[in-house]
Amino acid sequence: MSGRIRPAGANDALHVAAIVDIAGHGIDLESWIKNSGDNHAVLDAARRAASEDPNSPYHFSKAYLIEVEGVIAGGLVGELISQNEDYAAEISPALAPLVTLETRLIGYWSILGVAVYGEFRGKGLAAKLIHHADEVARNVGAKGLCLVVEDTNLPAISVYEKLGFAITDRLPWIAYGARSGPREWMMMKRDF
Repeated sequence: MSGRIRPAGANDALHVAAIVDIAGHGIDLESWIKNSGDNHAVLDAARRAASEDPNSPYHFSKAYLIEVEGVIAGGLVGELISQNEDYAAEISPALAPLVTLETRLIGYWSILGVAVYGEFRGKGLAAKLIHHADEVARNVGAKGLCLVVEDTNLPAISVYEKLGFAITDRLPWIAYGARSGPREWMMMKRDF
């Protein structure tokens, strides 16, 4: 299936939040609920999280969307890792191992989230998005690509391995909300 990849814009912030939610299996939901305020508008909090702070790792300016016949089918969020940030005071304990892995490989372009909406899965769109991330990473002089995945996400791991990624590090997965299942976060990378 062919798809057109384009940079996300401010009007795409809710799609960016959805990509982050799908890729992270809801790990940011607790934060969005907390930031939804008295009106309990969780989707508005998610949209704001993807649009207000340009330094946020999930800001729309760090996202690319793939469209199929004019419909957004998925996307990715990523950036070049230039330094290790200490986010410990700002994040929940469940996020700490994930963020540690995501920020570990200085000089790599980190795919912080890649996801395709359910009705578009199995059509090669995730691979197209990762190939696009490869182009972006090379253009900024990255050493390679890296990403973090849950050890139980076997379909994604299979795609990543087919694209040349290998597991290089692991940290424990900490349960959040009512979710359980994975045992580890796995760092995968592909050198250029």
